[in-house]
Amino acid sequence: MSPERHIRASIALVALFLAAGLWLEAMYGLRAEGWLDDPLRREFLRLGHAHGGLLGILNLALAWALERLQTPAGWARKIRVAALVGAALVGLGFMLGGLIHGPTDPGLPVLAVPAGAMLLLSSLAATALVKPDDAL
Repeated sequence: MSPERHIRASIALVALFLAAGLWLEAMYGLRAEGWLDDPLRREFLRLGHAHGGLLGILNLALAWALERLQTPAGWARKIRVAALVGAALVGLGFMLGGLIHGPTDPGLPVLAVPAGAMLLLSSLAATALVKPDDAL
């Protein structure tokens, strides 16, 4: 993944979760039944919106850091993909886990959250540890 594509995809991710937040606010404003009266759904939609947006912004910072730290191209490509997929998995995992859930527990899509978090954490650790002269 190129630096430009990473930046564009990160901005798109932020826009997606901002739109999800605006939609959620509209549901509050319209007092839409089914969204407000289900506390588990409401909480997980909030978590997805907030985490997805913030992790999209973190991806923008990571794109800058990879260039600034002169991370080797082979490493940078893998780090970019892991970070972007990780951020998307966390945000979408929360949202889908809230939309598709049982009486007391979130739905199976919430299992994507820890997987995405681990991808994102590993990409941040690699960014911090890989030096310009490290070959892949």
